[in-house]
Amino acid sequence: MAPIIEVSDETLKTLHPSVYVIRRDLENKPEKSAETPEYIHIPSLNIDFETKRTLLGKNWYETHNELLSNGKSMPTPREFIESLKYIKENNPELYREITEERNPWKANWLDADFKVKDGKLYINYNHFLDNNGVLVPKNSEVLDKNTLMRDKTPGISLEDYILKNHTSQGLPSKKVKSGDLYYWYPRSDDNSVAGIYADSGDVGLDCYGDPSDGVSGLGVFAVKRNSRN
Repeated sequence: MAPIIEVSDETLKTLHPSVYVIRRDLENKPEKSAETPEYIHIPSLNIDFETKRTLLGKNWYETHNELLSNGKSMPTPREFIESLKYIKENNPELYREITEERNPWKANWLDADFKVKDGKLYINYNHFLDNNGVLVPKNSEVLDKNTLMRDKTPGISLEDYILKNHTSQGLPSKKVKSGDLYYWYPRSDDNSVAGIYADSGDVGLDCYGDPSDGVSGLGVFAVKRNSRN
């Protein structure tokens, strides 16, 4: 390697312009970026959102069990959209990875399943493993009456959904604007869970997923809930 010689700005100006440009380029060259952090903190919820998808190919039940056994959780719809809101401003690359069309297809599980009880549709979330290792929801609530209950293919506005028109349970409201995000509403079949997917043709929020599916494109962006949660 040739030696590096320090010269004054006055001397530098007498040299050929190409030398000057090269030196300035070297001076302004950014340092090598650090590795992508494992988590990004979401201040509004006091949770840590994993920056890489994991547990590929596992079904909804298997994903829950493995996450919970390792001190992690599957994000609820509300946690997911709050995280997207923050990530959109603070980690655009990760936001695009989650929300833009992709080939090959991929999807991410969300912690919400839908069950009928006493003639009403409930949303169950914040699942945990009880003392017998059975997956049970900490929260079981009647689905918000303002939830959008019809398919839109296409679509709803992703931005309007995450920034404004969602219910307290994290699903699109009836007021959400039209857009390109495909949407399948929660069914009353006692066998539907939520997830968000992206393929080469569209991106969608699916509340009609089969929890027993375990194809290779499925995964999860795990969260760690801090003490306040």
